[in-house]
Amino acid sequence: MRKVIDTNHLKSLELREYLSKPDNHVVITDLVIMETLRGGDIEAVCCQLEPLTQHPKQVVVLKTTHAVAGLRKRRRRGLQRRRIHREQTQGFAAWCEKLELARKGDKDLVKQFEAKCERASADLAELAKSQETYAANLAEHVKRYSEAELKILRKNEPITPELLKKIKGHIVDLAEALFDAHPYFKKRPAVKHLPNAFLFRYAISGYVVAMRRIKEGGANEASAEKIRNDLIDAMIGAHATYFDGLSSQDQKAKEIHETTCELLKHFHDEIKAFASNASTAEGAVVEQFKRPRQSSFRSESN
Repeated sequence: MRKVIDTNHLKSLELREYLSKPDNHVVITDLVIMETLRGGDIEAVCCQLEPLTQHPKQVVVLKTTHAVAGLRKRRRRGLQRRRIHREQTQGFAAWCEKLELARKGDKDLVKQFEAKCERASADLAELAKSQETYAANLAEHVKRYSEAELKILRKNEPITPELLKKIKGHIVDLAEALFDAHPYFKKRPAVKHLPNAFLFRYAISGYVVAMRRIKEGGANEASAEKIRNDLIDAMIGAHATYFDGLSSQDQKAKEIHETTCELLKHFHDEIKAFASNASTAEGAVVEQFKRPRQSSFRSESN
């Protein structure tokens, strides 16, 4: 089993129990590494990573989120393998040894550690800065929903076919914008490959976060750090859809992942159904995402 781990799960007893079984593996994203290093305290970092350093062969390290987002081969076969950073995974034990030497005072390794911490802190600050207009953008986006639809979202009522159509349409729009913005893409992926693309899955999880904010009345009162943390939850949740789930102490993060998986299944099923008809144009498939269908889907669990 391979489960993506959240930062808050690193010191949990559940993680130690999970790793006590040699067939279980944890999957580490660059986001978790950044959150762990940003404090710059080597004692705290070593303490937090202790369960992993005791089981280095059970740790799988992913490529950076930016690199994963730009993967252009999107067949279902090999989806996990293409996301794994082979060298860093194989070298995790050696990295842990260097971390311990830095802890003991090796000057060169201490400098390397401090540089990594500074970079992690800067990257997280940049991520927060990039979301300065998030609250205003969300407030504008809410206007696309009627009062009746907002009531459904805010009261966690069953999503109607018409509302699901609208949500899926907005997700597709967001995914298209993400593909257009990523430097690795010269053109958008074929519709049949959409559910396998990270940016599409992140569009789903990011929109789930937005729906949660809408349910709570918007993001005007949220700090930049809080918004950044929500989006990190969305990115980690998107990574987890390629593996055997998410291990987190945060119920909200788990709900984001679960809702993302449910919406992803909607898209998978519809694309599979239309792929069986060779005469169906891609544009028609995209439009199908925006047609009403029966659903028991809810905006999120309470």
